Amino acid sequence: MEASQRIDYRLVSPYVRYVHRIEMPAGSRMADRHIFDYEFIFVVRGEGRLRLGERVHAMKGGDLFYVRPHLSNAMEVTGTQPMDCFAVHFDYLYLGEGHEFSPYAVYLEQGTQEGAGRLRDRPAVEPLGLDVPEAIAAGDVKGFYETFKELNACFARSGIGAALQLKSAMLRLLGLVYEELMTREGVRIGHPHADTVLEAIQYMEAHYAERIDAPLLAGRAGFTPKYFGTLFRQATGVTVSAYLLRLRMERAKHLLAQRRLSVEEVGARVGIADLYYFSKLFKKTEGMSPSRYASSVAWPAE
Repeated sequence: MEASQRIDYRLVSPYVRYVHRIEMPAGSRMADRHIFDYEFIFVVRGEGRLRLGERVHAMKGGDLFYVRPHLSNAMEVTGTQPMDCFAVHFDYLYLGEGHEFSPYAVYLEQGTQEGAGRLRDRPAVEPLGLDVPEAIAAGDVKGFYETFKELNACFARSGIGAALQLKSAMLRLLGLVYEELMTREGVRIGHPHADTVLEAIQYMEAHYAERIDAPLLAGRAGFTPKYFGTLFRQATGVTVSAYLLRLRMERAKHLLAQRRLSVEEVGARVGIADLYYFSKLFKKTEGMSPSRYASSVAWPAE
């Protein structure tokens, strides 16, 4: 198995391999298995247990579970009623024919089994900043239920249109997962220093046009720069400098779209007075120059 790889969230283009809804009778147990892609399991109703490696999670209606590749797992129904759940197998992006496999042959044991060695070597690719725990008690239960229903319906259809709608529904599911885990500002909910990091972000939002760096924010919080930088990255998934750059570029795009200021003036307004450096950073993050961006979002006068 190759080491896990992390990609920018903007590169995520989920490839959905298999979706199904299953009702497991009371007292039933699913045989031990290994999966080779990612899987979300959403419990609609019923009670059970899910073993992931050496860890065991209780299952009930409204719970969401995340199974990573190359992990032994098993599921059983513990209540007196059947357990109804959805499951979706996917990759965060299409890995190419060399890493493709049939879910029917591998997971449902229909047809020819594929080479286990080749599947064990499949890379595990996940987005940066989206560290999904194995178990989530969903807050937006209705949102998850409706999205899984849509995934199931799209998977049952054929054609390019259905495939694109399937990808779109999977992106909405990932968005719901992100919102369960993170605040509006992108701080991980439940992080022990979430308040400290949120205060630093609020300071950046109010003073992004000024000189800001990790030592300044660390001093305000009463931590050393190294320790504060570690806390910030744990809570947001990015460094202080990366977060500040993203904030400045978002403000710059807003100003450029208004077409009232020159590119140089926009750079100065967001704290990057050097025109060449501002243009270089903008092109690196947005894929085009500031002037081209301004032209692309401008609407002709009525």
